[in-house]
Amino acid sequence: MEKYPWWTEYQKKLADEVEAFALQIAPRALELVWKREHPADLVKMVGEKGWFGVLVPEEYGGMGKNGGVTSSAIITEGLTSVGMLGGLFFSTQFGGVKQLSKFGTPEQKERWLTRVARGEVIGALGLTEPFVGSDAAGIKTTAVKDGDEWVINGKKRFITNTGVANLYFVYAKTSNDPKDIQGRRHLTAFVVERGTPGFSVERINELAVFDAVRNGTLNFNNVRVPEENIVGGVGGGWNVMTSGLNFERLMIAVCMVSAMREALRNALYFTERRVQFGQRTIDFESNQYKIADIIMRLKSTRLLCYYTAYQEDLGNNPIIEANAAKIMATELARECAIDALQICGGDSFTKYYTVEQLLRDTKINEVGGGTNEVLRRLIVYIYRRLFSTEIPQPRRRIHKELRIPIPYFEPLGRKVPKSQATTPEAMEKLVLEALGEDYFVNPGLHMKREELMDDTGLSEEQLDETLLSLEEKGLVDLWRDRHGVIRLAKATYEGLNKAKPLDFYRWYPSWSREEERF
Repeated sequence: MEKYPWWTEYQKKLADEVEAFALQIAPRALELVWKREHPADLVKMVGEKGWFGVLVPEEYGGMGKNGGVTSSAIITEGLTSVGMLGGLFFSTQFGGVKQLSKFGTPEQKERWLTRVARGEVIGALGLTEPFVGSDAAGIKTTAVKDGDEWVINGKKRFITNTGVANLYFVYAKTSNDPKDIQGRRHLTAFVVERGTPGFSVERINELAVFDAVRNGTLNFNNVRVPEENIVGGVGGGWNVMTSGLNFERLMIAVCMVSAMREALRNALYFTERRVQFGQRTIDFESNQYKIADIIMRLKSTRLLCYYTAYQEDLGNNPIIEANAAKIMATELARECAIDALQICGGDSFTKYYTVEQLLRDTKINEVGGGTNEVLRRLIVYIYRRLFSTEIPQPRRRIHKELRIPIPYFEPLGRKVPKSQATTPEAMEKLVLEALGEDYFVNPGLHMKREELMDDTGLSEEQLDETLLSLEEKGLVDLWRDRHGVIRLAKATYEGLNKAKPLDFYRWYPSWSREEERF
């Protein structure tokens, strides 16, 4: 396992230990996959090494300062190379451990985290429902307070570790108040222990992916849990849930890094031994191109994953990096699996090699942990909201001599004195002139309201009144946001004619001929 310069000596040693352990148990892990058995003996071995305590504070028996997100990624990457064990490991981490470490009371940590650290319990996350997937805020499972208990009713499906987990970290709706729903204060996180009356496994899925990993549907029929099983307070479920999303998506990405390594391992193993047309297939350029692509995807994605883990350990919030890592890793791992299948030919479509499994297990992760489509929307939203200043946008203005658009990187803020225009006609003239000049440099774009204020010196109130008047006269076209606020404006054909004379808009390159200009 490649080590990075910023890793601690402990993390470098941990990487060697995890990789050696994974190679040692690989035969047993594959045997259990074929038998479709839960790897209880391997889980016990991981527990004895203390790795389940990677996110648990030292005072509760965990790895403490030697743990953290980077160490968790190292363990996850190593264990995922032997299939189901890696998924089971990180499912326990985001299925309650990380949330309990951050939001749990001292009593809750003592009660549950100490057992997790010893490998005595396995966790599961109860979020997805029959009618709720990407829209996590729309959870239908309910929890109603009754004395000092809460009564949970509903279903959860596609739950990894169904039936083998001891602790189920479950989100339920605890308020129907529209204000609570709007403020995301309607959800609460509960720990439900196996064996609680009314809590049962409705279905164990026969999946086309994740061979031998238990996955299924949970049913909650008047399940009573005590008040002390609430994590993060009543109504705090959304904060608890979202606090773990970076970690969950990053660990999915790390699993996919491991899948890329396995694609490379299979491709090299096969092509160094397969002879066709008197040559080893490793010597065919077409195969070398594919192997090179696998290596490039692996190296670049792995670097992003461990950079993101490092940022998490520093206490930062790498939300874009975590979501980008999940998207890139799942999609590039799928491409690696497809290339490995092509390289290995017909044999790769038998289960005697693990190549076909890679394709199945990479594709599903484009859906799990938040679909890649939803995460792409999230990245754009977060970037525009928090990071747009990293790439400043220009103001395009007319070059006085050349009369061509020139970008000027100047911050928004009034560039002209407060307008002295006092009549509606004078203000309309200012706005139309600004829109006419903007048309010259951005003929297909609207102009932002902030830019109009910048160029006219009008106040917000004056600008709104002027734009509404111009709209009524058919001189401008306006775009409003969902709250009805005017955000963009452009001059109509009639508005452009009123703003400037036709010659203002004319422009011809010096090489054009006179007869072409009319």
